[in-house]
Amino acid sequence: MVPRRSLRVALCGLLVVSLAAVIAPAGAAPPPEPLCDACGESFEERVEERGVAVDDEFVTYPIDVVRSTAEVRVRENGTATWTVRNHLDDSDGTDRLRSNASYRHRIADGALDDAELLDATVSENDVLELRYRDDGFAERSIRGTLRSSEFTDAYGHRNLDGLGSDRLVVSVPEEYRVGWTVSDATVSEGGDRMTLTELDDQGVVTFVPRDVALGWLWSLLAVAELVAPSTAANALVIAVTPALLFGAVVGAVVPLFGRREDLVAAIDRALARVGLTVDRVLDAPGVSLAAVGAATTLAMLGIGAVRAVGPSLLPLFGVGTAYVMLGAGIQREGVRERASYRTLVGLAGVGAVVAGAITLGLAALASGSTRWLAAGIPTLVPVFSLLPAGYALGRGNRRLCVATATVGFGVAALSVSPVVATGPFGGPYSGVAAVVLVLGTAVGSVISVAVVGAPLLVAGAVLGSGRSVGAADTRER
Repeated sequence: MVPRRSLRVALCGLLVVSLAAVIAPAGAAPPPEPLCDACGESFEERVEERGVAVDDEFVTYPIDVVRSTAEVRVRENGTATWTVRNHLDDSDGTDRLRSNASYRHRIADGALDDAELLDATVSENDVLELRYRDDGFAERSIRGTLRSSEFTDAYGHRNLDGLGSDRLVVSVPEEYRVGWTVSDATVSEGGDRMTLTELDDQGVVTFVPRDVALGWLWSLLAVAELVAPSTAANALVIAVTPALLFGAVVGAVVPLFGRREDLVAAIDRALARVGLTVDRVLDAPGVSLAAVGAATTLAMLGIGAVRAVGPSLLPLFGVGTAYVMLGAGIQREGVRERASYRTLVGLAGVGAVVAGAITLGLAALASGSTRWLAAGIPTLVPVFSLLPAGYALGRGNRRLCVATATVGFGVAALSVSPVVATGPFGGPYSGVAAVVLVLGTAVGSVISVAVVGAPLLVAGAVLGSGRSVGAADTRER
């Protein structure tokens, strides 16, 4: 029977997921838009969509933007003035924009998202100049730092896709200098402006006062202040909830070992169902673990002989090989006599490294590509964390057992999940769909880790109970 404490942990985890489903944003992402949607091709499309009525007919006057530039002047209060210059071809559409002010203003008004049109003119050289005021370009943060999320859609209001113009120059206030920028930006020598000709990598941009020391630190804190709520939500749903569920699963077996002597009886009952002798397992946990590892490795080789082993099964080969290595080490009398929680944490780390290295080696031999598997190697951590967790269980330290398993799973989830770089839940899904997806993945991961790591939990528990040390001598006496 699952103890009340473990039940409460599981219910708390499910409550977290339910609350996240309530507060998560819903709805599909808006269509992709460039940063300057009043520039270049984006403005061409707007002109084609908005024509005029002539004799009860809708007539459009298309234009061709040959070149487009934009300049953004930022003020100390975070507002900015955009000056967009679209160099047009010589066409009827260009003549129409030059001669008809109401038509020109109707096209330009609203072309730049969330900005107010100030003026729109067309020069004799066919240059359409648009001026806008953007009250939300930047916001004040720690120590007067200005922070702009215009260059990222993770914390912005639209699906950002590219720069839009051939060149964009951002000029900072006189008493400021550029702090953090996106990787594509070029910063002037004095730090008073940054220039972009493309926007492949997104990010938050900061401007710091010139008289403030440690500007990089205030930029870091300003960005952290922005991303903290989203990061916390991502970590809560992606890492904390699965870790709590995994801890609840491990905690559910704790009552079986309420006292050390119950360990022998519990394992005896479990092994009797498959016709094994408990004394051999308890007296030789290393041999038993190595046997499980060898069987797993041979099974993978057998599958590989029949058909190609998929990438998702390659880690099992590495885990099986690591089990054989750990089993050989545990079986050494010196290791068993000096076994401690710290020792098994170290062995678990070695086992995870060996399993990961073998997995990547096989992937490189099979396909030459290891990027996908390398990103998932940290997921081996919760499997091998069950070795020290089992030791704590065998020693009667139930809290340390559950904590070790929970932390191991949480660390792995945080290392492979993008909790910082994206919006809530780190992917294209949102709202209830995201929560259901994450919860389903978490349940599958918890079951997989629990099944694969069960031999380590048992081996660690046997070592912790002291049953394997000197057992044969005791029987003889």
